[in-house]
Amino acid sequence: MRSASKGFTLIETILSVSILLIVVIAALLAVTNSIFLNEFSRNLVTASNDAQHVLEQIKAKSFNDIPAYVSGYPASEFSNLPQETVSFPNPGYTSNLITITVQISWDERNATRTFSITTRFAQ
Repeated sequence: MRSASKGFTLIETILSVSILLIVVIAALLAVTNSIFLNEFSRNLVTASNDAQHVLEQIKAKSFNDIPAYVSGYPASEFSNLPQETVSFPNPGYTSNLITITVQISWDERNATRTFSITTRFAQ
C-alpha cells in the first residue's frame, strides 16, 4: 500500500512561481507605463497653459503692436518644463489679419516634445 503524499512536487512549485512571476512583471510594466503617461500628460497640460498665457499677453496688445511684440518675445520666458522654449513659427501678417502660432518645446525623457496653438487676430 502506498501512502498518500502531502505537499507539492518540485515541478508544481516551479510552475506556480513562474506564473506568479509573469503576473508580477505584467503589473510592474503597467504601473511603469502609467507613470510615464502621467508625466507626459502633466507636461502637455503645462505647455498648453503656457501657450495660452502667451496668447493672452499678445491679445492685450494693440493690433499694430503685435508684430513687434512677437519678434521681441524672449525665448526663455518660462521655466515650468525642462529646457522650455517659446517660438512663433511662420507668423502671418496682413493689413487686417494676423495669424500667430505659439509653439512650446521642452525636453522629456531624452526627446524634444512640442505643443502648438494657433489663433488669428483681426483689426
